[in-house]
Amino acid sequence: MANQQLVIYTDNANATLPKLAETECTIGIQAFISKAEFEDGKCKLSVDYPMEQAIKASPDGSTPLKEAQQKGLTVLAALGGATFDNPTWKECNNNLDSFVTALADFVKTNGFDGIDIDWEDTAAASGQGGYDAVKFLVSLSQKLKTALPSDKSIITHAPQPPYLDPAWNGGPYLKVMAQAHGVIDYLNIQYYNNPPWVGDTAADETRLVAGTTGSPVQSTSIVGLQTAGIPPEKLLVGKPTTQENTGISDTGFISDKDLVSYVIDPLNAAEQEFGGVMGWQFASSPISADLETDWISTVAEALDLKKSK
Repeated sequence: MANQQLVIYTDNANATLPKLAETECTIGIQAFISKAEFEDGKCKLSVDYPMEQAIKASPDGSTPLKEAQQKGLTVLAALGGATFDNPTWKECNNNLDSFVTALADFVKTNGFDGIDIDWEDTAAASGQGGYDAVKFLVSLSQKLKTALPSDKSIITHAPQPPYLDPAWNGGPYLKVMAQAHGVIDYLNIQYYNNPPWVGDTAADETRLVAGTTGSPVQSTSIVGLQTAGIPPEKLLVGKPTTQENTGISDTGFISDKDLVSYVIDPLNAAEQEFGGVMGWQFASSPISADLETDWISTVAEALDLKKSK
């Protein structure tokens, strides 16, 4: 089995990258590049406060990002999120080359190891966003891979399960992966806030998320997505680390122990290859100073990553 990853986002200035580097996390994702504006053919990016703090240099030139990397953590910059709206994504599509240039410059200037594309434009995913979502995501991924330095070119995406469902508007991300899987390293699949694709209980997730039970196999499960042709080592099970981190819809949280019992252990028992686990997010809530180090340790042990740190 390929090396699995434990990917953790942070979008809270209390939950710093250097602190994350002290856990068993293998890839940290700092959120967010939260806005893109275009004028005279040039793109200006804006970031939220936690990202601003992560790249802020001290008098000696060090940044929290660089400090975390020196401790061995791979760190990506997150682009998008729920507040990156359809009109903004449409403008990015219409100015793709300048958008890619700005993103690549941001990654290189600040020293990130790559970029995570958190595209949540459901209007475009359903064909009503005013641009071709699949073509945009494929081109964005391919152009970024070319524009980034070869040693700083990790590209991940964070799709919601419906985007991978052939019965939901054709499953746009299935088409993206069919065309661009060679340049996309991982899918941090958001298995939450979508009850029909995730379930209402932890026990439901063995069938709907892992896909190791039930016939026919759930198409958006880890097993189902491999069956659809996506390399399994690219598929990560994404879960909120606390109830408070589920977001507006407030569904999809299960405890770390249930995540192990109902998703990770069944996948391992079935000898089903998968890329690992993603957790949203390091802090216990968007504003909390408490950190989910125990969640990380429990999941790391299930993935046999405890020895990594």
